[in-house]
Amino acid sequence: MAADSALRATGPTGTFGPGTLTRKRLKMRPCVLRTALQSSGVALVLSVTAVLFIPAPASAQFGRNKVQYEDFDFRVMSLPHWDLYFYSHQEESIQDVARMSERWYERFARTFQHEFERTKPLIIYADHPDFQQTNTLRGAISEGTGGVTESLKNRVIMPQTGSHGATDHVLGHEIVHAFQYNIAQSRRGGGMMGLGRLPLWLIEGMAEYFSLGRDNPLTGMWLRDALRQKEFPTIKDLTL
Repeated sequence: MAADSALRATGPTGTFGPGTLTRKRLKMRPCVLRTALQSSGVALVLSVTAVLFIPAPASAQFGRNKVQYEDFDFRVMSLPHWDLYFYSHQEESIQDVARMSERWYERFARTFQHEFERTKPLIIYADHPDFQQTNTLRGAISEGTGGVTESLKNRVIMPQTGSHGATDHVLGHEIVHAFQYNIAQSRRGGGMMGLGRLPLWLIEGMAEYFSLGRDNPLTGMWLRDALRQKEFPTIKDLTL
């Protein structure tokens, strides 16, 4: 169903923190993602699971094309730092995503002492099967991929999950990558080649650390198990 171009939605803006929320009228405009967000060129991608998509030979690709059986009639919610893409049956839950995205931005802007010069696309799918149909990325998306941030276009693409906390974590993780790429592209960052020389454990580890915090039960469990099994990797092991 096409979105009404005159539609307005109330959403969050301003400074976000515990117990603080300023609201104003936010514009939503209609958009069909299939035509508006066609990706061109090859983008370097880091995901929550650090999946690297490598094109297979043409002969090996036969019968493996990405299945796209739906057209998504997207709307765009204009936030202070994001252009938030969503579709109609997400209207209730998307307000939470809007608040979380702005809260993460404010937090990381202070942490990294860096601001975006312009708003960035934030494309949210209702669930993982919808996300796997996206045409913003080349190649198939595995079930284990929780979200993707493009390095060149600074687009964050991810699905909502069944858990509010999991959605917040993945969103925070991907927004760290958005800051990493944006800083790398700035003068002080030295360009994308400089970011490419950083080890993956640092790029992904930073995203997990800032989105989960220093005290996380699962992280602690993995570390204890690695120490007890004498399989704790050294810095040299991680950078090989």
